[in-house]
Amino acid sequence: MGMGLHEWPLVFFTVLAQSAVGAFWAFSLLLLTDKSKPVESRTHYVMTVLWGLMAIGFIFSTLHLGSPQRAFNALNRIGASGLSNEIAADSAFFALGAGYWALATARLLPESWQKLPVIGFVVRLLATISAKLPSIWKTIAVIVVSLVGAGFIYAMSKLYMIDTVPTWNSVYTPASFVLTALLGGSALALALLSSVKIGKQLNGLLLGVAWLAFIVALVMTYQQHGYLSGVSSAIHQALDLVPSFVPVMIARFILIAIGLLLLTIGVKKANTALLFIGLLLIIGGELLARVIFYGLHMTVGMAALGY
Repeated sequence: MGMGLHEWPLVFFTVLAQSAVGAFWAFSLLLLTDKSKPVESRTHYVMTVLWGLMAIGFIFSTLHLGSPQRAFNALNRIGASGLSNEIAADSAFFALGAGYWALATARLLPESWQKLPVIGFVVRLLATISAKLPSIWKTIAVIVVSLVGAGFIYAMSKLYMIDTVPTWNSVYTPASFVLTALLGGSALALALLSSVKIGKQLNGLLLGVAWLAFIVALVMTYQQHGYLSGVSSAIHQALDLVPSFVPVMIARFILIAIGLLLLTIGVKKANTALLFIGLLLIIGGELLARVIFYGLHMTVGMAALGY
């Protein structure tokens, strides 16, 4: 499992970014179904956390590349390179989402902010632009950003589905990424919305999505173990790369199960502390799974593919 640990920047980047996308989907659903001012302002308030997580994710991803300049160089082959497509999709989600958030919150900020140097100018400019946009712009924006987020997860999945890496080139890769978005995103949204006392109408739905994602992940991991037992190269058998697959996955699901129980109790008792503890346990479980994922990297060679 050493290689998986060596890829720790990608472990954190993928889990945090996918959870942020999933949480944005939940926030979008709330904003589209509840147009009240308190809900809008408080949702955008806690949405700040998502862009903070995306920024942290970007830092982790550049650590993997070695330097930030390489991220810009990787954009040179958009359309032809999986890495370029993933970075472009990630950047688009971050830029469009943060841009929407900035425009939506500019008019909500206290007037004292407008008196600050530089920041005040930006706030006034964004508030002016926001005031001139048609009222439907926010609805269109959250839908577009949600779709771009889905495209980001798709591009991330395509990056790892490589013919010469059979341990990644399967349905389990995109499925695991989507499940992280649904599980981590639902938990993150529940905790953040509870912290500002809104979104109660979504509690049942988000809990249901999280529990369903957990069950699907449990079944899928069992099937994935059977799939990996049949994958080998001239040098390695897939499961030999991660001899701790079973105990680590057991630990993962124990963490997530406890986290989900705390989420359920936290929602019922309106206890935000329990929700955040549950969130941390769920994210911890997904980080363990992602370490295993990167530890499974194995190439079969061109000859095995008939080239």
